[in-house]
Amino acid sequence: MNRIILTGLFMLLTLGTAWAQSANKQGKITVRIIDSRNQPLGFANVLVRAVKDSALVKGELSTEQGNCTIDNIPFGHYYIQSTLMGYAPVLSPAFILDANHQNLSLPAIQLVQQTKNLQAVNVTAQKPFIERSAGKTTLNVESSVSSAGQNVLDLLRKAPGVTIDKDDNVMVKGNQGVTIMLDGKLTYLSGEQLSNLLKSTPAETISQIEIITTPGAKYDAAGNSGIINIKTKKGQLTGINGTINASMGQSRYPIYNAGGNLNWRTTKFNLFGNYNYGDRRFYTLRELWRYINADEPMLFHQDIWQRNQFKNSTYKAGMDYFINKQHTVGVLVNGYNNSFRNSIYSATDIGKQTGEIDSVLNTLTTNNNKFNNVAVNLNYKGQLDTNGTEISMDADYARFKNNRNLNLRDSLYDRHLETVRDPHAIRNMGNTNVTIKSIKADLVLPLNKQSKIEAGVKASFVETDNKLRYDSLKGKDYVYAPSQSDQFIYKENILAAYTTYKLQWRKWDVQAGLRLEKTISEGNSISLQSKIKRSYLDFFPSLAADYKVNEDNKIGLSYSRRIDRPGYNGLNPFLFFLDKYTYARGNPYLRPEYTDNTELSYSYKQKYILTVGYSYTRDVIDELLTQNDSTKITLSTNINYNNRKNYSLSLVLPFDVTKWWNMSNTLSMYYNKYDLQSAGINVQNSRVEYYFSSTNTFTLPYDMKAEVSPYYNSPFVSGIFRGQAQYDVSLGLQKQVLNKNGTIKFNVTNICKAGNMFKGTALYDNVDTRIRNTWNQTVYTLAFSYRFGNNNIKGARERQTGTTEEARRAGN
Repeated sequence: MNRIILTGLFMLLTLGTAWAQSANKQGKITVRIIDSRNQPLGFANVLVRAVKDSALVKGELSTEQGNCTIDNIPFGHYYIQSTLMGYAPVLSPAFILDANHQNLSLPAIQLVQQTKNLQAVNVTAQKPFIERSAGKTTLNVESSVSSAGQNVLDLLRKAPGVTIDKDDNVMVKGNQGVTIMLDGKLTYLSGEQLSNLLKSTPAETISQIEIITTPGAKYDAAGNSGIINIKTKKGQLTGINGTINASMGQSRYPIYNAGGNLNWRTTKFNLFGNYNYGDRRFYTLRELWRYINADEPMLFHQDIWQRNQFKNSTYKAGMDYFINKQHTVGVLVNGYNNSFRNSIYSATDIGKQTGEIDSVLNTLTTNNNKFNNVAVNLNYKGQLDTNGTEISMDADYARFKNNRNLNLRDSLYDRHLETVRDPHAIRNMGNTNVTIKSIKADLVLPLNKQSKIEAGVKASFVETDNKLRYDSLKGKDYVYAPSQSDQFIYKENILAAYTTYKLQWRKWDVQAGLRLEKTISEGNSISLQSKIKRSYLDFFPSLAADYKVNEDNKIGLSYSRRIDRPGYNGLNPFLFFLDKYTYARGNPYLRPEYTDNTELSYSYKQKYILTVGYSYTRDVIDELLTQNDSTKITLSTNINYNNRKNYSLSLVLPFDVTKWWNMSNTLSMYYNKYDLQSAGINVQNSRVEYYFSSTNTFTLPYDMKAEVSPYYNSPFVSGIFRGQAQYDVSLGLQKQVLNKNGTIKFNVTNICKAGNMFKGTALYDNVDTRIRNTWNQTVYTLAFSYRFGNNNIKGARERQTGTTEEARRAGN
């Protein structure tokens, strides 16, 4: 029945294009911005203004190659105003957009550098590292000098409002449940696999990172803290063009990355692809203190040394075929073949809290993980009339495989008897297969010059099969342990529909939307003979309104409701062994958590932005530690807590200190309050937190730049844990070579060594646990990138495929 309803909704939306009104006549212009030497100028402001009153109609930034395309402009009489720091502003001749001149290619606009020259230092423009608009923060990674040699997780540590917890989970404003997307598509990973992917993706392959805190109804409702969309670099031009990049870093271990992308565009098709290979070796130091206050108080002090190696091989290939100017079809294939190995040695001192050690538990664990993915996307986009009516459709198929081999050996050394006893060994072989199928359709339907409706439907079908086999060492042979082995099958279908109304009227820009999602799921533990079925319907309203007080001042208000469903593997009720005294278990009874996000923003001159926000989350999914004082065993599992409240304030302050020194500052403050009430626990955990970052870029002679980027994250709370401050400084130097087509960067990161460290405590009931994690030391990196090919080409379409909510949750 649900599929019949879905099909009916899709047909209604498709048929709706037939009655599109013709009042909204729109056109498109293209223009190139150049300097006095006819060289392209990137990131120049290109503003379309009405001739009659100079009112701003629409604006864009030019690409690095100076090209700018602005579409969906109502027919009328306009001129272009172009500005760029260090250059005199220029006004173009007036032009007319009408039915006979709907797609205009304007003559190039030449900007002349202002006469002041500060000690032979040439002033060049660039995007600031951090930009803020209502509901969205953008990190312009391409413009950052100090990002060379870093990975995506390193970049996120410097992002406003983002913190990384002890397990490398990404949190926004102190909240988990963030949806991670790559080029508008979900990553299909969660937990350790997602963090490893982020750590293995070099910054050289990234153009921007978007942090969207209040997404509209068009986005899947997953991710209560919003969406982080990581945009990779693409060929920006037509003809044949591309880039190659390589970097080499050195910390305790070497780090290598190499890759490139290629784009070939003609009048009928566009072929594009990229490939990246990385070999990243790093280490993790962990210290864990567990105080057991039983009849005889004891202390478990665990020292862990973990050596990791992550090899990634990621690829993307696709083609767009232009049937005509109005209709385009495309195919996209992407995937990865990655491997992750680590060896973990831990020594746990067991003794009295006074300091006397009775015994030492020595554990050696080796992991060998191989995981691969292939995803195929078929897409269509069509402009059905001259009014702006558009329809797009996507069909997706993705398959993930993860094979894990774990070997654990431990033994107990008795300090009094000076003997080794209780040797123990297990072998775990895990296989996870995840299949995701999805189809969606979206419609844009203009009503008149000021308003339009966007609507769409989507269906996704997920099946995950997780097999765990445990073997125990008996004598010299491993023997199958059926009581410790398990197979868990999880199926989930989500049917969704949304509609959004957009209105631009006088000084108002309003967007109101509603999304419906029907979820049907079944979790089945074969070994435990436990089956959980669920079916629920949710409504997700959203609202965004901007009011332009005058040319310099604008006020905005946004609201959205979000959901965070449990990760697929987190529902598996089976027991996972970390060592003899530490276990982890999934929870099949986890309910989704729901968050209401509200933000109020004020911007001055589209440059200085103040944002105030509030979010409320119920049925919070977070970690619970339970400790058995008799057996000394600690069990980790996720449960639903009562609620979480978050109050936030963010201020963006960019300054041009001099013509050669640009500073971009961000200050954020939060108040997080957790109400951790559930069976057997009642904890109130709250704290005022703040974040500060400053990116300072210095333009030097001889096509060189330098960058100094400090940041500071104050002590914070996350569920049952209270974490200490994180801070760091990055230094970078950049030199353009080979006629500015090549770039050399030298970078030093983690100078303070406190950015790659987590210190936290969990204190409640009989639990007294303290953690300190450290990742890597100072990293020195040398990187090179080179652009080649035609410099006058338009880039590949960025596809946002239909697999959206499933991305973060398909941990494999």
